[in-house]
Amino acid sequence: MKHLHQLSLAAALSFVSLLGYAQQIPDSLNMVANGSFEEIEGKLRRLGGIESAKGWNSPTSAKADLYSESIDSNSPAYAPKNANGFQSALSGINYAGVLWYSYMDKEPRSYLQVKFKKMLKKGQKYCISYYVSLGELSKYSSDQLGAYVSRIVVNKKDAASLTYEAQVPDLKTKVYDDMEGWQGVCGVYEAKGDEQYLIIGNFAATDKVNAGKTRRPKGEVRPQRPNAYFFIDDVSVTPVKLLSECSCEQIDKDKSEFIYGRKVTANPGLTPTERVDRSVIYFKRFSKDIDPSMRTQMDSLASVLNANPKIKVMLTGHSDVKEVDRSSMRPDLKSLGKDRAESLKGFLVNAGIAADRISVADKGGSSPATEGDDEVSTSQNRRVEVDVVK
Repeated sequence: MKHLHQLSLAAALSFVSLLGYAQQIPDSLNMVANGSFEEIEGKLRRLGGIESAKGWNSPTSAKADLYSESIDSNSPAYAPKNANGFQSALSGINYAGVLWYSYMDKEPRSYLQVKFKKMLKKGQKYCISYYVSLGELSKYSSDQLGAYVSRIVVNKKDAASLTYEAQVPDLKTKVYDDMEGWQGVCGVYEAKGDEQYLIIGNFAATDKVNAGKTRRPKGEVRPQRPNAYFFIDDVSVTPVKLLSECSCEQIDKDKSEFIYGRKVTANPGLTPTERVDRSVIYFKRFSKDIDPSMRTQMDSLASVLNANPKIKVMLTGHSDVKEVDRSSMRPDLKSLGKDRAESLKGFLVNAGIAADRISVADKGGSSPATEGDDEVSTSQNRRVEVDVVK
């Protein structure tokens, strides 16, 4: 086993969003521009920065938040670890955040507002959807997740909350409590004509809100706060003909959104054998396919092996504890470690390395790189280690 503290490479977490889980909406059909908050104007440094996302604002004085993986990691608005929890964007590198509920209304709610690309057409049905993830520092979960469609811009800076009748979804009493994955919120809205704005937030009276108690996730040591705070991503409003065309799914809690990576630093003092022997390739949960984020490490490994034809390697695949647990219900996961090693072997053979220089092995979950069942720990255990055969 390669112990992380023995590596001379500078180790750092690299979190990759799971693309393809949210319903993919063509930009040409989405009435919401910048629905995934990727277009930023100006510099984002602190919380309350939703107006840095092009087209977005807050209708009250309590500003919604914008998070990004592109800013300083010490900022409270950094992703994935920020002032309200730990989450990677569902798509891209940015997402928003809204305070949905506060115990005894000690904090004002916040809302997201955006103008449509063009007015909605009277009688046309639209699927309104977005994805939420409850912040780990929330002591409460909440229902009343809704959206309000307006003909005019809303600007109520003195209001602690908005009391409109949310039009979607129809079932607003569902409690959203997932802190690991992203849950879909969606519903169909039939336009009355000339609507121009969408507002996302909690429009219910406090006594109508069902707030459940949450448990602080393992690995999170920061204190929780007496509120329900949701991260939000991938907002879309699209025309539909049938109700069945509007669907949103909960991202599987067991499906990890993270992949562990290492920022490789050049070390001219290493021999080719040492460079190969320190190589580790990481995977997403339940996946045997090599993630594009690993391409730099893969190309570097192939280059060294091509330049040094006498080096032979053993590729050993590993699984995390959740993959091992799930294998009792999914027999295909029993050989996941070997499948991962075979994927890496296939890449190397395609890169010109002779197949007889490469052997594979599978240790399953018997030799973890680090202990623990939190996302950071398990992401380090989904891997293929490369060892030079003496």
